Amino acid sequence: MNKIIIKDVSILTPQGFKKANMIIEGEKIKEISATDDCRDAEVISGGNRRLVPGFIDIHTHGANQIDFNHASPEDVLKVAEFNASQGVTTFLPAILSDSVETTCEKLAAVAKAKLDLGCDSVEGIHLEGPFLSVTYKGAMPEQFLQKPDYELFCKFQEAARGLIKVITLSPELEGASELIKKLTADGVRVSIGHSAASYEEAMNAIACGAASATHTMNAMKLLHMHDPAILTAVLESDIYAEMICDGFHLHPPIVRLLLKVKGKDKMIPITDSIMAAGCPDGEYMLGVNEVVVKDGDAKLKSNGVRAGSTLTMKKAVSNLKKFTSLTDEEIYTLVSANAAKLLGIYDRTGSLEVGKDASCVLLSEDEDIDMVFCKGKVTYKKV
Repeated sequence: MNKIIIKDVSILTPQGFKKANMIIEGEKIKEISATDDCRDAEVISGGNRRLVPGFIDIHTHGANQIDFNHASPEDVLKVAEFNASQGVTTFLPAILSDSVETTCEKLAAVAKAKLDLGCDSVEGIHLEGPFLSVTYKGAMPEQFLQKPDYELFCKFQEAARGLIKVITLSPELEGASELIKKLTADGVRVSIGHSAASYEEAMNAIACGAASATHTMNAMKLLHMHDPAILTAVLESDIYAEMICDGFHLHPPIVRLLLKVKGKDKMIPITDSIMAAGCPDGEYMLGVNEVVVKDGDAKLKSNGVRAGSTLTMKKAVSNLKKFTSLTDEEIYTLVSANAAKLLGIYDRTGSLEVGKDASCVLLSEDEDIDMVFCKGKVTYKKV
């Protein structure tokens, strides 16, 4: 069994940073202590560096010239490699609303990447649509949007080999409440978004089992003092809420407000990245949409509507440091633990504790990413 010891490193545990040694055996963290047993182990010197939990991105449409609505299984592996360079050890490829045929084909491609090609960092799939509101479609192609349909979802889940873990849907659509109940019973996390829902409709969806909100404040009806709408339900309830911390989707004071209102234990930073993440300005695709990226901001070529982001999780961490007064402990917990708890996998990842997956990021003294481990394997090493 592969054994690694990271010596004299500052480790972010649930209790805060702790100077210690971490021993990794196989996929798991065997020990966090002063023990210095290097026998039969690969030794990595920590020096003045810090070790934090691997970042988790539950909403990404692609990166590095690859769009998941066009990706092969091998392409998924290439995005996983890029994501590792950004500190990501767990992610959910997001499939945008598309034709039924294409959706099934791309769900199957992601499933093959994980189950047949061994892409450990893919935890599952985020299906964004097609049960979404036309009114708040954002960059969703309207021709593919439709009413909630459990049989269709089951067809998608079969193509995904059971890997759809999160689905975004609009709670005001006819049949949404029953679908939310069924999906929740199936263990799928329902995220409400792309929605014109009233406060009452959104609260009903939450009562039916909806567990989170998709890219909060974007592509959803905003609150008014006489019309609280879906946003108030998201803020008032205890569900999780995604936020895109790129400086375009949410103004920095809004990021601070969301963290204050919802609390640090309920906000989930995401990228909502498109294939342009990690690439220069230019023209790209998001599903069937043509997208233009200028100054890092992605918008539909047809009408200028914002279309995902070019954000990476590494940059999200940097932005959170600039936008807020959160401590490093709070920020590195924010980009790992909350998503793990939403997905129901916090018992094995999302924090650095004995017995959990050895999925972590070794930071340099200047907070750059030096090494990334996913389930005990080195997936990135800075040259």
